[in-house]
Amino acid sequence: MTREEIQEELKKISQSFYAKKSDKQLIAFELLHELHKGRNAGIQAKELRMYNNPANRVCKLTPEHVKEIRSKYVPHMYGKKRLADEYGVSTSLIFRIVNGQAWKEYQEDG
Repeated sequence: MTREEIQEELKKISQSFYAKKSDKQLIAFELLHELHKGRNAGIQAKELRMYNNPANRVCKLTPEHVKEIRSKYVPHMYGKKRLADEYGVSTSLIFRIVNGQAWKEYQEDG
């Protein structure tokens, strides 16, 4: 079936006597989704922008802590688990800090 045929079938179903109101709403939502898909890709919702602003974050780590973590990290000797326990964060955060995926703005140019 082509896209036009599918849309015609959906239109017939949504206009039928037996279609429930929720079914009509679902079909309308799916059509709107197709219409707007990709338009807002990569754009953050306005309600979340306030929380992701660095000035509004409540972080466990400071830039000084991040620099210490990067300098202390030695694989298999002073590892991610030990640093995570020391600073009270997860090992995945230590991994992202060490690999430069988190706290990028405090990464030394080397």
